[in-house]
Amino acid sequence: MQLTIEIPETLARQLEPEREHLAEIIQLGLCRRWSNANGLWREIVAFLARGPKPGEIVSFHASEAVAERMRELLDKNEEGLLEAPETAELDEMCHLDHLVTALKAEAWRHLPNAVNLAGDASPAVDNARLSRRIPA
Repeated sequence: MQLTIEIPETLARQLEPEREHLAEIIQLGLCRRWSNANGLWREIVAFLARGPKPGEIVSFHASEAVAERMRELLDKNEEGLLEAPETAELDEMCHLDHLVTALKAEAWRHLPNAVNLAGDASPAVDNARLSRRIPA
């Protein structure tokens, strides 16, 4: 199918070097926009909006429904069965997990008695749920 669209000149200049990859760019953009990871986004935003204390941030975990979806995507990824929208969803979940990990690490520094024997901040972050992620 051939499609003609009007876009701002600045965007056209950015897309010019990617001309051969426009279909992929559009597909990934649509996948991300409609990703099921929006539930995880909502959980994180709702949690942060209530102003949690450092200990609450360190203890934060996604809901069981989100965790189950992440496990399902990781399993399908290991089996090589992810569709493009699922790949985008898993990638978005990975990015969100990295964000939460960074938040937890920073919150850990603000907890009393959060110093290890070496005197360094010691974030206790569990990334096991993404340990099976196979790079695309």
